[in-house]
Amino acid sequence: MKKSLYFILCFAFLNVLYAMDEEIVVTSSLGGSTLAEIDSPVFVIKGDDINYSGSINLGDSIDYLLGVNSSGFGPGVGQPIIRGMGGTRVRILSNGKLVRDVSGLGSDHLNDVDMNDLQQIEVVRGPSSLLYSNGTMGGIINIVDQTIANKDFEGSDFNIGLERQTANMGTAGSFSYKGNVDGINLTYALKEVNFESHDVPNGAIIHEGSPEAKTSLENSDFATFSQKFGLSVVDDSGYFGFSLGKIENTYGIAFHGEEEEEHGGEHGEEEEEERIQADTESENLTIEGAATNLRGLDKLSYFFQANDNSFTEGHVEEPGHEEKPGEEEHEPTTFTNESFEFGMKMDIGNQASGNRQNVTINMSQEDVAIIGEEAFMKPVDSQMLSFGYFICRELDVVDLDFGVRLDQVNRDGAIGSTLHDISESDLSTALTMGWDLANNVGLTLGISSVARAPSEIELFMNGTHLAAARVEIGNVNLESERSNNIDFSVNYENDGYFVNASVYSNAVDNYIYLLDSGTRNAKNLPITNYRQADADFNGYEVEVGRTFITDNGEVQISYGREEVVGTFGSGGNVPRITPIKNVYCFALENENVIYDIKIIDVQKEDDIGFGESVTDGYTMVDFDIRRSIAIGSDEELVLSVFGRNLMDEKARNHTSYVKNEVPLAGRNFGIKLNFNF
Repeated sequence: MKKSLYFILCFAFLNVLYAMDEEIVVTSSLGGSTLAEIDSPVFVIKGDDINYSGSINLGDSIDYLLGVNSSGFGPGVGQPIIRGMGGTRVRILSNGKLVRDVSGLGSDHLNDVDMNDLQQIEVVRGPSSLLYSNGTMGGIINIVDQTIANKDFEGSDFNIGLERQTANMGTAGSFSYKGNVDGINLTYALKEVNFESHDVPNGAIIHEGSPEAKTSLENSDFATFSQKFGLSVVDDSGYFGFSLGKIENTYGIAFHGEEEEEHGGEHGEEEEEERIQADTESENLTIEGAATNLRGLDKLSYFFQANDNSFTEGHVEEPGHEEKPGEEEHEPTTFTNESFEFGMKMDIGNQASGNRQNVTINMSQEDVAIIGEEAFMKPVDSQMLSFGYFICRELDVVDLDFGVRLDQVNRDGAIGSTLHDISESDLSTALTMGWDLANNVGLTLGISSVARAPSEIELFMNGTHLAAARVEIGNVNLESERSNNIDFSVNYENDGYFVNASVYSNAVDNYIYLLDSGTRNAKNLPITNYRQADADFNGYEVEVGRTFITDNGEVQISYGREEVVGTFGSGGNVPRITPIKNVYCFALENENVIYDIKIIDVQKEDDIGFGESVTDGYTMVDFDIRRSIAIGSDEELVLSVFGRNLMDEKARNHTSYVKNEVPLAGRNFGIKLNFNF
């Protein structure tokens, strides 16, 4: 009944708006503009704020945003959470295309994205983000660069970067180039990072219920080498280009659950001499282009993408280790994802007059496999086909974004010796309306009904997941989740003062979660099962602040607060919900210098789910100082100094499966130099 009501409301609003005979001007992103122009909860982080700051993982780079958090597993892994939802409910995109890695197969797996030489990061909160990818019940994060340029570069730009951090004694170096050579746009970027194990406050690590007197988190080192190359040709009829990207990561797994052995004492001694390490490698080929002024179409955009991603996790003997008689040997486990995707968007209607509409088609093939000692899931082949229709109109009365998409998902897998061919057809729709009222007040109302098909691991998982220290059993009878969401936002800006507030109610039918069965296997690990139940996520985000001009430059101060409450319809709390977060910001910017101070106050989380424990709150104090120094007419030196967790707080993510054993890093200072010429 709720699903039908949402569809009726959306189509009713659409018909009413079509009946209005008004002049329209297009500004919405649904027709091909940037995400930043859409009337919905959107954040845009400037590329310079990422490129000139300290190197961190994706989740940590955005977790100061309201409604956005991170589930950590050491410095290399930070899986994003939006409005209390994580995993495949949040889609990670690179230049508008889905990143297909193996992050969904383990909480210790990183999102394999290249964070070097970015143009911006776009964050869309809420299910209305279905306009950009399927199954986006929480939202999307789009990482944007200019590897394939759709406009000609003017001149040539080089950048060389060097970085040093204290908490991990880490170093990083980067290089990038953009230029136009004989009408061909060329880009190249590489980055290398080498971080040692990071420092933590004394007593922050809790293992087997007791704090450990350690100031360094063992096996929390991280190293990465990434490079990407792009080429494109642009003319009056459109553009065509391709890119090649490769990322290699090596990092320690700071905690890895172990099955109890009969020789418990001996095993414990052996584990002190062992290291558990992850080695990842991803390769990406992207071909994309656009043709304009076609018969019957304003523009035809298309892309083809091929990805090959592998993640190998295994025990590595430390130097000097001597093998003991009867010592158990551990084989590595390799997770792979080979995928192909083709997408096409056709802009139809009279684009010049503002009646912007488009139709999209996406087809993909994804083969996921796990090989080795911890092969807790048999290979799964997935085929996905999506059709979408979107319309954007700007009327005198209201701005309208409307979208509907049909997703067909087929997954072939097995549990034990039984083969399963599972097919889901899901219809999703979203309507966003925005009003610009008098006195600088803007209102936005979003209504959506979005479906997400069960993931591979939720359907076919069947074994011991040591990274989470438990046995997980999938369920081939799971149905698609459906998010029925209403989101209302108010924005006010006048005389330097600003207020941004959002409140939302998200009723999720058939929410998929892990339920502890209360039993343990022969190795004393808890047995958990994937189950479904209706759940409600209700929350808000509010930010107030002021911007004013002083003799020293432009100053902005703000305070923000977010809260989300997740409960099951039958009673009880949704597990690993994000705690209340307060964010205090102070920024001063003049012609050459930027000062930025953030205080992130995370409150104690005691509204816990079954089998969870209370997580204490913490306060993070961070700062960034960036100064630009002109050298000559076209050269510039950018000096960045930054500090993180200045109070050396004991801090842990409530959303993390290993919050006790893998706390957040302690006090950290860093310096970064970028030379632009």
